[in-house]
Amino acid sequence: MSNVTRQIIGIICKAYWNSSKVLASSTSIIQHRTCHQLTCKIYYQQKQPHRQICDDVGKYQTNWNGGIYISGLGVSSWMRIKDQTWCTSCCYHSGRLGDAGAIDDGEPKPPHLQIRKSGRTIHGKDIEDEFQWMQEGEYSDKLQDYIEQENRFTRKALSTSSCFQKKLLAEMRHIETRQQPIDPFYLRSSRYEYWREPQNDGSFLYLRRSICGDHKRQVILDTAGLLRRHNYPQDSAVTDIKLSRCQQYAACMVEDSASPETYNTHIIRIRDDGYEYTDVILGTVRFEFGSNNTVFYTKPSSTDSLRASQVWKHEIGEQSQDDYLVYNEKDERFFVDLYPTRDGHYICLTSSTMQTMTEVWLIDTDPSVAETNEVITPRLVWPRQDGLEYYVEHHNGMLYILANFGDGWQVYKVPLNGSPCNPTLEMDGLFSTKFDKVGGFEIVGDSCILSVLSWDEGIKLVLKSLTDPGKAEQEIKLGSEFCTINHIPNTDINNSDGFHFSLSSPIQPPIFYSFQPSTLSVAKLPGQEEMSVVKEFDCTRIKCLSMDGTHVPITLFHKKELTLDENNPLLVCGYGAYGLDVEMGYSPEMIPLLQRGWVIAYCHIRGGGELGRRWAQDGRQLNKPHTFEDFESCISHLHEAKYSQPKLTAAYGISAGGLTVAALCNRAPHLIQAAILKMPFVDVLTTMLDPTIPLTVQDYDEYGDPKEDEAMYETIKKYCPYYNIKDQDYPSVYVTTSMTDKRVPSYGPIKYIAKLRRSMQRSSHSHKNGKPLILLEVGQEGGHFGSLDSDVQFNQTAKEWAFLYQAIGLPPR
Repeated sequence: MSNVTRQIIGIICKAYWNSSKVLASSTSIIQHRTCHQLTCKIYYQQKQPHRQICDDVGKYQTNWNGGIYISGLGVSSWMRIKDQTWCTSCCYHSGRLGDAGAIDDGEPKPPHLQIRKSGRTIHGKDIEDEFQWMQEGEYSDKLQDYIEQENRFTRKALSTSSCFQKKLLAEMRHIETRQQPIDPFYLRSSRYEYWREPQNDGSFLYLRRSICGDHKRQVILDTAGLLRRHNYPQDSAVTDIKLSRCQQYAACMVEDSASPETYNTHIIRIRDDGYEYTDVILGTVRFEFGSNNTVFYTKPSSTDSLRASQVWKHEIGEQSQDDYLVYNEKDERFFVDLYPTRDGHYICLTSSTMQTMTEVWLIDTDPSVAETNEVITPRLVWPRQDGLEYYVEHHNGMLYILANFGDGWQVYKVPLNGSPCNPTLEMDGLFSTKFDKVGGFEIVGDSCILSVLSWDEGIKLVLKSLTDPGKAEQEIKLGSEFCTINHIPNTDINNSDGFHFSLSSPIQPPIFYSFQPSTLSVAKLPGQEEMSVVKEFDCTRIKCLSMDGTHVPITLFHKKELTLDENNPLLVCGYGAYGLDVEMGYSPEMIPLLQRGWVIAYCHIRGGGELGRRWAQDGRQLNKPHTFEDFESCISHLHEAKYSQPKLTAAYGISAGGLTVAALCNRAPHLIQAAILKMPFVDVLTTMLDPTIPLTVQDYDEYGDPKEDEAMYETIKKYCPYYNIKDQDYPSVYVTTSMTDKRVPSYGPIKYIAKLRRSMQRSSHSHKNGKPLILLEVGQEGGHFGSLDSDVQFNQTAKEWAFLYQAIGLPPR
């Protein structure tokens, strides 16, 4: 940029700011190092409220030759007040402290790091850890002081974008109010219909009315009243509302916000003239109604465990200490769970590992059986064996089993008197499928229905006749624009002929449908409106080639008529663990980015479940590095395809997805400019070496046991983000964690940031893009999954998106 150009811009800016709005004491023109935007830095004394100033300046925009551009927003966003504080309505800095235009005085100071070298020997090899003291109780006061320093630093660093955060928050709230989904609780029986109504305070009333007679409304549950009655914090979550088969009882679970992932089951007796709270069962994980007056529930064997290992039977009206232990899983690798068969005749008691083994037992819910037999003996369906996963349904005295026994998925029909099944014997195989991913399994009328997630074709239903086995399967395609399908209970309790489900995507709230197998008709349930914002964007599906030649799918969301010129900001999301898909349900938080021209990429990397069990197996234990290779290859491919470029790219990961993103920051930091890591699993080695930490033993299926297996130890040591921080360029990083996280110990993310800061301080490497902005935010509430309050979630996301704009150097608009 020539000196003449600088002088011209300076005259324009100074002339404006010397008007009645402000008295400028000095001006200077700077050029941002990353995006080359011209910006006017102005020292001034304010005469009028700066909000009016910013509104006025925003009207002035001038285009300059050579792609250089200055706008009113650019001017105001770089404005500096004379006393060196920043305008909270519009000021903003690049976030890379070496760039032109970044804060060069009054800068927030990073926390002071305390180094206490310690180590241990595993498999004859020494491990050093400068920050091991952070996980030791004797230093809890020093750790708390360090956390407070980090939180102060983060607040100050993000305060310069507070106006932008408020704007993002308002947009997210507006988007949330525009969605009008139908009531997901609506039920109808021969006598009553049930529904819920939202209240102004965010709580719900659950109601019913008689279909015949006076149609009088009757409240059966007031969630706010329930929380008050039992002294729960008012932001606690009331979930999992269920009705007993006799419709004389309702029950729900409450998650205490003061103790995340701690649930209690509350039982309500429904009378003709009202309702009354009866029983409370503490420390439950899941529950199902059995016969008319029984409830079955799961719970951990101890209060400090996250593994549900026991199933209990409770008689309504009796003391919970008198409950009967139905099943106790002693193998620490297995979790127990409950779900009812569609016809309600049985409760399926499942015991399974994270992704490699399943065993199902049946509990009879027939009232005559339940009331005459105090001792419940579950009935085994199919004994557990390594690699066998299966699901069970019941219809007309027959069991239908969906299993991965053999190649692909098989559906078997087995008479009840033939259980437990013996895989060495011939079973009546209805049909087999080569589909990679089966999302659900239902027996409806005389049909077996599978929901199938095909990356190439989108979501579809596969229908197989039970009465005419020779008839070929029928496929009903539901649309490639949807990314998730959820099976939901039939709204008509007495009608099992229909099948209800919902479809959604990151930009589409759930749409509810009904499918009738007899006519193959799919109908949208009434009372729903499609959000108009959905029409602004496209969904594009592509594949990239990973380092070993494997094709990896990527799903993209972006504005219509996207220009592939490398100038689109790009957010890349990844997970790749436990055989679970990367989260692609409805996310109103993503829409403000899309409206601003961002491309959102979801990478379906190995270790996840998007392409089935083999895909998951190829990204676990010794194959875990495939996960990181796939993620790196996806980003490289997106750059080569000109969707974006490294300086405009950010990565986003939650929990095990945080491990994926943090590994990328070590392996290929040049591919991205910023990273957001939420509750990230970044100290894998320390956690997996300690079987006393909750979920470590259960995680052996995913990561292996490094304490007993040297090959597993070497593999984890090579990719563990914490132990692989090195002297190199790093992107800007924003890490969030919670002291109440029971799944990923908070000391892992805290140590990670401390070590990353330490690396930056002692690094001799010349950071060509300026030193990165390294932020850590440690909360005291919320646990691993964060707050259930959408407004709290939106506030946090607004900070994260503002961080991206600072780190990348985009003008906040």
